[in-house]
Amino acid sequence: MCERPVRIAILDDGVYPAACPVAGSFLIDDDLSVVLNRDAVSPYSHGSMCAHIMGCYTELEKMEVYSIQILKGDTLRGNIGRLLKAFQLCVFMDIRLIHLSVGTYAFEDFNRLEEAVRRLLDSERLLVAATGNRGTVTYPAYLPEVIGVCHHPQLTEDEYIYCSDPFTRIHFQASARHKLMIEGQEIETPVSNSYAAPLITAKILSYLKENTDLGRDEILRLLMKDARHYSFLQNNRQCSYPLVEIPVVMLSGFSTERLTHLMKVLVDGLHRDDYHVRSATDLSGIRPWDEMFLPETANLDLFIARMAWYFSCEIILLGRTSYLPSDKCKNVSLWIYGEESSSVQTGNQAESQVLWVAELPDYEVYGLMTALLI
Repeated sequence: MCERPVRIAILDDGVYPAACPVAGSFLIDDDLSVVLNRDAVSPYSHGSMCAHIMGCYTELEKMEVYSIQILKGDTLRGNIGRLLKAFQLCVFMDIRLIHLSVGTYAFEDFNRLEEAVRRLLDSERLLVAATGNRGTVTYPAYLPEVIGVCHHPQLTEDEYIYCSDPFTRIHFQASARHKLMIEGQEIETPVSNSYAAPLITAKILSYLKENTDLGRDEILRLLMKDARHYSFLQNNRQCSYPLVEIPVVMLSGFSTERLTHLMKVLVDGLHRDDYHVRSATDLSGIRPWDEMFLPETANLDLFIARMAWYFSCEIILLGRTSYLPSDKCKNVSLWIYGEESSSVQTGNQAESQVLWVAELPDYEVYGLMTALLI
């Protein structure tokens, strides 16, 4: 058994000292300065509840637990600046595992969080993050390499299942129902994603207690091995998504080189013009942090509906190297065809518009696209 203590930071609204042994308590102030947290923290604070849950399933007494308060205790609201400062503090303090039961839905925060999380994970930290309760995209939980967690209403106590979703990148569904003893009273936690994530954090701490040198891949392997085998639960969260009411553009029948460049031109142009755009292609590794991988044509309408719902975006761009007839997807409002499909005729175009752009430079494609849709 390794004797080195595992350092964990709980980024929340503070941890009550009786919830677990706290090695240090810090507050990120309004001016983003880091100060010792001398304010009284409620035994029922969100961070304290998360610490209690972890303590139910692992021995926190053998860890170095640090509390970093980034949320206001009365409103449970913070800002992106406090979170980014807390990440910096975790690296400075050599924190190995970071627990975050909060996140942001704000698209304007996404780029900064992508960069900060990439730096954090490149320094070999582990980040466990809960999804939001709206069912839409929450950063950083949806980011690659982050261990994302949501709750499952049929799971209780220490039950969890592995349910890796390539769309959302969420790895685990876990119980949010935990019986805690606080101030001499037994309470059961409300069902929310933020009370599911501490269970996964506790499991990781148990592994690190035995071997602090475990990497993310090995930890994921252990979590998957120990997960409950509730295969019937994995498909019972089907959602009827709202109608897609935003422009959806499908680029189809392009060479890999042309599609790669054209997608970049279109996405960068929309970003420059302050549109919240999300993209998906069948290209690999082009924009791995903000682009989805476009599946085969089956259920493409459902895929688009999920994108529109999860990302709450203003426009969706999809790209395929192979040719896809325009009658294959009802949710596409504009089809842009390239040189590899120039000899193929499309069918009935009553439901959508079509552009043939084999000879057009990419910047002109952007102008035509926006003129038709925006």
